[in-house]
Order: sequence, then C-alpha cells, then structure tokens
Amino acid sequence: MTALPYTCPFSITLDHADHTEIVCREVLRDLPQKRCVLRGEWNQRQVLVKLFLHPVSAHRHWLREKQGVERLIDADLTTPPLLFSGKLTDQTPVLVFEFIPQAFSALHLWPHCSNDTERLTLLNNLTMEIAHQHAHGIWQKDLHLGNFLIAEKTIYTIDGDAIDGKSDKTALGPERSADNLALFQAQIAPHFDHLFSSVVQHYMGQRQFPAQWQHQFNQQVVRQRQKRRLKYVAKSFRSCSEFFRSRHNNLEMIQRRDASAAFIDQFKAHPDQIVASGTLLKDGNSATVVRLTTPDGDWVIKRYNIKNLWHGLKRCLRRTRASVSWGNAHRLKISGISTPSAIAMAEKRFGPLRLTGYYVCDFVEGEDVAAYFADGNEPSESQLDTANRLVELFRIFLQLGIVHGDCKATNFLVTDQGIAVIDLDAMWEPKSHNRFNKLYRRDRNRFLRNWKTDSALYRWFDRHLPQPDDI
Repeated sequence: MTALPYTCPFSITLDHADHTEIVCREVLRDLPQKRCVLRGEWNQRQVLVKLFLHPVSAHRHWLREKQGVERLIDADLTTPPLLFSGKLTDQTPVLVFEFIPQAFSALHLWPHCSNDTERLTLLNNLTMEIAHQHAHGIWQKDLHLGNFLIAEKTIYTIDGDAIDGKSDKTALGPERSADNLALFQAQIAPHFDHLFSSVVQHYMGQRQFPAQWQHQFNQQVVRQRQKRRLKYVAKSFRSCSEFFRSRHNNLEMIQRRDASAAFIDQFKAHPDQIVASGTLLKDGNSATVVRLTTPDGDWVIKRYNIKNLWHGLKRCLRRTRASVSWGNAHRLKISGISTPSAIAMAEKRFGPLRLTGYYVCDFVEGEDVAAYFADGNEPSESQLDTANRLVELFRIFLQLGIVHGDCKATNFLVTDQGIAVIDLDAMWEPKSHNRFNKLYRRDRNRFLRNWKTDSALYRWFDRHLPQPDDI
C-alpha cells in the first residue's frame, strides 16, 4: 500500500501497460488508513484520484465504488467520467476520474443560499436528480448534499460507494422511494421543512405517485431523522475521524480531534487545577462553571460536583450529567439546533464507578431570554424576530420528540446567530409518544412561568407556542 508523503506535489505510478505517472498536486480529503482523495495531472489533463488504503478491506471498497459508478454510467446518469480503474504499481487500488473544474458540492452551496428562493431552487434540482435515479432503480444508501457536485447548472452524482440498485433495473417502488427521499430531507435542518412541501410535489409529479404517498413519506422523514440523531449521538462517544476517546490515569475522556491538543493535555492531567484557574461564572453545590481563554478561543467548563457521600453513591452507577450534556449537544447539532459547540467531556472513574464529570464547550456571547424580555410586555417590533425564533424552537422540539427538561428563560441565549440552547443535562428523547406529550407540556408550562400569568408576554407566548396536538 502507498505511504503518502506529507506534502504535495508527489507522483504515483499506475500499474498499466505504459506505467504512466500521475502528479498529485493537492490532497482534497484524507481518511488515514482508509481512503485519500487527490487532485492531480495525468497525460496533460486534470484528474481526481481516489486511493483505497485500508490494509484489509481496500479492494472491497474499491470494487463497491467502481460498481456504483458503473451503475450510474449504465443508467446514463451524470457522474464524473471514470478514466482508469485498477492498481498502482505497489498494488494500491485506485480510481481516476476526470476533474470537474469550478464545481462545488451541494453541501458547500447550501449555506451560501441567501434566501428561500435560492434554497428551493437547489432542493428542487437535486430532488429531480434523485427522482431520475429512482426511476432507473438506483438509490444512494448514504444520501446527502455532499454526494452532488454542481458546475454550470449540471449536477454530478459522486461517491459510487453509496450507490445501490435493483438487479432488474426497474423503477423503485413507492415504499423504497419514500424511504430514500426521506433520508435526503433528514439531512436538512427541520426549520427548512416548509420548503419541502413544494419539493415533494415536484417529485411526486415526476414519479406519478398519488397524493396519499406524501403521508407515507412524512412518516419516513420522522423515522430517518431519529435514526440519524441516534447514530450521531452514539458516534460522539467513540474514536472516529471527528472524535478521540482516551484515558489518563483515572480520567476517561472524549474530545473533538480539532481541539487544542496542548490545552486538552493540560486539562486531562489536572482538570481541577484548570477549573480553578478560570473566571468563575457559577459556584453552586451541584456544579461549578468557569470561563477560560485558550488558543482556540474562550471555553466554558462545567464541573458537576459530588456534594456528599450519599450523593456520590446515588450517582456513581449512572451516566454523569457531563456525559448526558455531551450526547445532547450532538443531538442538537445534528438537528440544526444552535448550542455552544461541545469540545470535550471527561469523567473521573474508579473501576466501573463514575465520579466527577466535566463538560467543556465554546463560550457564546449572548443575552439570556429572561433579560431580553425583562419588561414582560408583548414583543416589540425589534423583539418579534427573537420571539418567533423561540416559537420555532419549541415547534422543532415538538416535531423531533426532544424534551429539554429545564426551560428556565436563562437556558436560552439570544445571540447574533439566533437562539442558543444551554444547560443540556436534563434533555432526552422519550420513546413513548404519550410520555413525550406529557413532558413537552411540562416544558412549555415551565417556559411560560418565566413571566407572570397576567403579563402581555405570557399571553403572547401562550397563544403562539405550539401544543402537542399541533404536529
């Protein structure tokens, strides 16, 4: 297998009759010991090179990618031309594609859409491409925005590894079509759901599906979103390309791989000293919260204290609140709900017993909702956008089945980017629909109790916050 140099340019040689070389100019993506994607030059043309590096499964992944690309080509669907499939002279499996200049992934373009008209145009174009794939019996097992390149209004499907299809090449049926298109919508934050009514109508027209198909599709969106959330939360607790899990003496830790290594190492070695060095934000019996300045910016560390022996005995066999907060931060992130970015989570352990927990996240500048609406009056013209964002947040909680558990006004920050949700250690997702409805009402009522019942603001939120029956 090829051992890649750390810097470009470098050359690789194809196991081909004339043993031609590709000069690699740029590393586009590198998954160590798995896959590397490069931009290069071959026979005076720009190419994209995929190297498959896993010591055991490289050939299997190469074959799956090659077969997926061939499915797209056989169906006359647009994908970057495959110029070479084979091996390097050192037997590393390789695929060489034509490089598409001035192409951007839909994942890159989506956040740069400035309004709903641009977003709707992008979603409609991508959905029509998905409809063409489904009509040819093809679906993407990992369907998301990053699987499409767009150049001069042409949409290219990439990532052949995720392509699957029916052996008889007939169109997908309604059920599988609903499941796969729902997987696509599940990648988009719920506050853009209002766009999908039009998108789905276009898809149904293209596939000639009856009106009742949309109900089946909507059910699949709920299922796919929940599946995606649970998968990402589980992923956040193990070592992978995004996170790194480690142990130092009696401290079990999970952190983002891009966090400041030097500072994390200091924290890992002396967590309580690091907490003591910070600027105190809260000093309570159950938790100590400090703000710290690091090379990566200002962080907040929340240490969940053990108040006494009896408190420690009650909690030592359960998940720490730091662990719960870490999981919930990623539950919100994958759902497009703003919360300070989670940096790390640590637990002091004694064998199987969990003791003190530490949760580390970005410091976010903002005013809490209690201070923002301090006068208790109906939202003014300048406050109306923030009030509507809070209503939308509760609608998303209701739609996704997420219970916050402590809806004090101080747990919602008004920031330049919108509403940020904090204090996540009581958040969870009940499996029972009836249980969730009961707990959602409790969240809603607790939020309203931030203001006097006879205040205009209380009445405004009571009129606008969704009820369980509204979804």
